[in-house]
Amino acid sequence: MKTSVRARNVIIALFSTLLIVLLALQQFPVGAAPAAQINFVWNPTATTSSGLPGQSLISVTATLQNQGPADTFNIVATPPTSWPAVTIAPSASVNIAANASQTFTFFYSIPTTATAGTYAIDIIAARASAPSITALFRIVVNVTAPTATPTPTATITPTPSGICLDGFEPDNFPAQAKRIDVQIPQEHVICPTGDEDWLYFGGVADKVYTIDVPVMRPGIDLSLELLDSNLNRVAFNDDFFNRDPANPNPSDTRPRITVRIPADGRYYIRVRDTAGRGGTDYSYVIVLLDESNGPTPAPAESVCFDIFEPDGLPEQARLITSNEVHENRRLCPTGDADWVTFFAKAGKRYVIYTDTRRYRGSNSVNNDTQAGADTVLVLTDRDGVSILDINDDMPGGNTLDSQIEFTPKVDGFYFAQVKNVGDIGNQFIRYDLVLLLCLPGQTNCRRPDTPLPGQPENPATPLATSTPIKAPLVTDPTATPVPPTPTP
Repeated sequence: MKTSVRARNVIIALFSTLLIVLLALQQFPVGAAPAAQINFVWNPTATTSSGLPGQSLISVTATLQNQGPADTFNIVATPPTSWPAVTIAPSASVNIAANASQTFTFFYSIPTTATAGTYAIDIIAARASAPSITALFRIVVNVTAPTATPTPTATITPTPSGICLDGFEPDNFPAQAKRIDVQIPQEHVICPTGDEDWLYFGGVADKVYTIDVPVMRPGIDLSLELLDSNLNRVAFNDDFFNRDPANPNPSDTRPRITVRIPADGRYYIRVRDTAGRGGTDYSYVIVLLDESNGPTPAPAESVCFDIFEPDGLPEQARLITSNEVHENRRLCPTGDADWVTFFAKAGKRYVIYTDTRRYRGSNSVNNDTQAGADTVLVLTDRDGVSILDINDDMPGGNTLDSQIEFTPKVDGFYFAQVKNVGDIGNQFIRYDLVLLLCLPGQTNCRRPDTPLPGQPENPATPLATSTPIKAPLVTDPTATPVPPTPTP
């Protein structure tokens, strides 16, 4: 065979082989990149609930288990069209540690226009960090039509005034406090005017608890107060604006307390309207959340919040007026500084001092000193920078508290800063700050020998109760008011 013919055959064979390979490659898809692994799950992944049209504040609980590294999780609830928004407690954005979990309570309401049938509420959890992966928790809601009841024969009966019954009354003071368990919400009502609701729970030392009011009816402005077994105040909150740290809401007036319990024991929760209002429609939901994970849980950010925060800079200084007391301030976290500003008039004498004696605890180690507290008081000029005076320990006193006497030469707003020696701070270092305006010729214008009075002693030991955990508002239309028996 000629050389040219042999070369032509070789070229044809190579071209045919290449064509066959190209055709074969078209039969196999390109390998896709491996999908991101979902390393967090809901437990359970779905649940069934039921209710009637118009029913509100139905609660469902689920736990998000983080099987991967620590991260922030954003929770989004999607109710059916025209349904009210779903309330998420403790928050729609939380940080969960590695191999830890967080329990959420979801409150939903069924509109009065809903027809009988099955509906779905989808709860989506998503990692804040990349890659964006999600986990689904579905609430299947069975809406049932209300059962028709025969119309009774009309009778003439007197119409009583509204009667306040929420299933937990009486609970107006500590001896009547009703138990609240973790993760189980309760619905209460502030009624009548001036009503208070008292609850109690068994606290475990070093665990972090959150007391939250996720739902509060319009017209009321509640406050929460946490007290120990001796009714000493542990924490207080009126409005909590920072439920979503990414989107603080100054108009959120629902209260919340997050605190690490210092010792095993019984703790009391006091709920009341800040203006003393009340009525049959002043209902709210309260829930106790146990946020501990392990023997040494990381403290939640709001553990350090007192009612004066933020006040860590001169431009954030809180106003203190003459002869006013700032109670239950907290030096927390480590490095915390509390700033106040006050107006001083030239030629008048002012005394500003700290007082930790009320918070020293039941075990007295060194007279009236409080564990960990050694305040330093700094007085600055009207610019908030130029230092006029510093005091660490009050002169002539058996105390580690601080006191400064000051007679200004110029009218104006002056500043004072309180810190702890060594910048030590935690949620248990508390103090009162007092500004005295001395009277002309007054010789005893100083910190008094005795601290401010504490809380009253517990009048009785509350008993356990078998009252149902959740008892909605009930108005008894058949009850006849009983007139009081006249006193002879």
